[in-house]
Amino acid sequence: MPPLSIWITQALNALSTGTLLILIVAGLSFVAGMMKVINIAHAAFYMLGAYIGFSVLHWTQNFWVAALLAPLGVGVLGLLIEVSAIRPLYRRDPLYTLLLTLGLTLVLIQLVRVFWGSQIRSIDTPAFAQGMVNLAGILYPKYRLFILLFSGVVTLAVWLFLARTEMGLVVRAGTYDPEMVNALGTNISRVFTLVFAFGAALAALAGVLVGPLTSAYPEMGIEIIIDAFVVLVIGGMGSFKGAVIGSLVVGLAASFGAAIWPGLARGAIFLLMALVLLVRPTGLFGEAEL
Repeated sequence: MPPLSIWITQALNALSTGTLLILIVAGLSFVAGMMKVINIAHAAFYMLGAYIGFSVLHWTQNFWVAALLAPLGVGVLGLLIEVSAIRPLYRRDPLYTLLLTLGLTLVLIQLVRVFWGSQIRSIDTPAFAQGMVNLAGILYPKYRLFILLFSGVVTLAVWLFLARTEMGLVVRAGTYDPEMVNALGTNISRVFTLVFAFGAALAALAGVLVGPLTSAYPEMGIEIIIDAFVVLVIGGMGSFKGAVIGSLVVGLAASFGAAIWPGLARGAIFLLMALVLLVRPTGLFGEAEL
């Protein structure tokens, strides 16, 4: 049996992984719930966040500037993609948007190879988060703790936006009945565009945050999108609560699975997804179609 310090470390790793996943899955969940679009290009937005963050950090030597500009730039790209390529396909079979976003992902990966090359780009940990911190006798990386706290603050801000603002109410209503929202006088197409762009920006922010941990490489988005879709299935499409709970559950399963049985850590996540689908096919907090 591993010592208590190992379990505490794994719990902190699970929480930092989970809160990072929330940033990726939140936008993916609302795009799927509102627009019925399975957005594979979300993987590319995450990857672009890491690469743009790498370049901005190299030019400015300022992590906070990178954390601001990378999501802003990717959010604008997401807005342009939604208006020009995805919006014309809303009333068609979802397979069209699935194939389109898959194609966009492959194109963006190739563009990254053209501009940044295929080699791994190492990203320096910001000076304020280097080294270890002593947590009641347990040494833990400062940067992982920063990710946990910063992602948690962003998650809280998104929840407050959805729960306490008029625009948040429109987004939540649009997830369940976009036609009614449109009939009541809100331009639902504009809401779709803003949600898509905001989701892209959150994914890019996650890319910036993960860069110092994993570095930046062209296939990084494809790897994380699998976990993101597992969270989406577990939590339920269109539910922010589902994105939060699902991300934390997957983070815990991955972290403790690696500690208990390393060879089956990935399998634990998919087993969990299968169990949820058997009990509740729409996910823990998803709404059944009428």
